[in-house]
Amino acid sequence: MGNTISLEAIILNTHDVGEADRFCILFTKERGKIAARARSVRKLGSKMGGSLLPMQHVKLQAREGSAGFMVSDVQKVSTFDCRDISAFLSAQQGMELLLNTLHDEEPMKDLFEATLHFLQRCSDHPEHAVLPFTIRLLKILGMLPDAENAYFSNCSSAQKTFLTLSSLEKWDQLAELSDQERKLFSGLCATLLSEISSRPLKAGTVINDVRSASAL
Repeated sequence: MGNTISLEAIILNTHDVGEADRFCILFTKERGKIAARARSVRKLGSKMGGSLLPMQHVKLQAREGSAGFMVSDVQKVSTFDCRDISAFLSAQQGMELLLNTLHDEEPMKDLFEATLHFLQRCSDHPEHAVLPFTIRLLKILGMLPDAENAYFSNCSSAQKTFLTLSSLEKWDQLAELSDQERKLFSGLCATLLSEISSRPLKAGTVINDVRSASAL
């Protein structure tokens, strides 16, 4: 039957399978990224279906067997207010970033906590969430050069301060960059990110289009 374990998780993505099951990609505090199946959660009256949705913070029970993980119970811990389109797309971009960079079953508690912080920031400051989170992710993964490294030699002092504060997750202390500074800086971070993720972020393209349209 396998062992039942307790997990705290952020749901990165879900896929409906069969007549009523749901396949979930989870970023768990204890086991890192895992895939788990939840049976019959799309049936009317299911107590779990409403909690097993992307960008939810949950605690769950999962049975680990030869065929993988099976969710047996779930409780919602917190819901992030991403009803605004900009907030939703920023949060979605973060989830894609994790899907593209995390290795299976590699616990990363610092990144788990940073992701919770990021989702809350998407609710409060969606326009200033993705870049700081990307920098923090690169720092945790050991992919981020120091601010004084030659890689950032063309960056302004404001950009270097932004880099340092973002890497330390001091996001509430960040000053806003100019559009030109942000564009250059985002490109440098994207180059670093491409070393660990070969797939472009779909949500990133969409969110840029939405923001460009809103500026007209």
